[in-house]
Amino acid sequence: MTKRWLIPLLLFALPAVAVLPGCSDDDNPTDPNKGARQINILLHSGDQFSYDRWDLDPNQQKIESTKRKYDVEFLTGVGLVGQYNDWFFRIGKDRASNERDTLFIRTETRTRTDGSAYTKEVMGYGFRYAALQNFIEMIMQLGTVGVPTIPAEEWDVIARFYDDAGVTHDPGSEWAIGPEAAIPMNFTINGAQLPVTAKFTGKYEAREEKITANNKEIITWKTSVTAVFNVLGSVELKVKVNMWFADDPDTIVKVVQESASVTIPILNIPFEVTGDHQELVSWI
Repeated sequence: MTKRWLIPLLLFALPAVAVLPGCSDDDNPTDPNKGARQINILLHSGDQFSYDRWDLDPNQQKIESTKRKYDVEFLTGVGLVGQYNDWFFRIGKDRASNERDTLFIRTETRTRTDGSAYTKEVMGYGFRYAALQNFIEMIMQLGTVGVPTIPAEEWDVIARFYDDAGVTHDPGSEWAIGPEAAIPMNFTINGAQLPVTAKFTGKYEAREEKITANNKEIITWKTSVTAVFNVLGSVELKVKVNMWFADDPDTIVKVVQESASVTIPILNIPFEVTGDHQELVSWI
């Protein structure tokens, strides 16, 4: 059973502030951020980005025959969503299928006492909710299914670069997306119980990796989000998305959602999630 499943966490935006992005204060020997280039992402309504896009095979390799263009545009959000009104529409279009998607994205922007600004974290509205719904859709193909109640949509932290004091995290730091404990999802299939738990974790993978796009060397900050679905207490379906953020240009430069598969015992049915690879090509 195969499903295309790109977890909705692509791209982000935040208001402009009157500081230069990407600065570090190497003149202050007590600066806890000394030596680390600061990230301050400034994205605006009307910004447009074009990507090359591929499906991935089970070995995480690009399937060249699936290559196509994927375009993204940002527009200012309207109204209060959850507790925030400083959010953006992220509207994407796959040129091959003409499929469109719309996501709500915001960032938590902070300013230090010296006037420097930084992107503390990136949030996606309904991230966990959409991933849980995707998993439910897979289970519903097995027969007559009793669907569990899942947590309501909210703003989920999908990238985190600094702590509350504005000190940069070290690569390798992790955080829970949603509750620390796994979310129970108790299905019934044709009257039989199928217990499932789901847990979401974010990770700061790497700092200042360089990627070339449109003949420009881009400095990126890599993060990841992993969703782990434990079925029957014995098998796991793990879906991981890797993201490379940048502030010049202000966007996500690369996204790699890894292919995943698992066979549920007793039912003996394989579940497969098709991987997705996106690389920035151009922007205006």
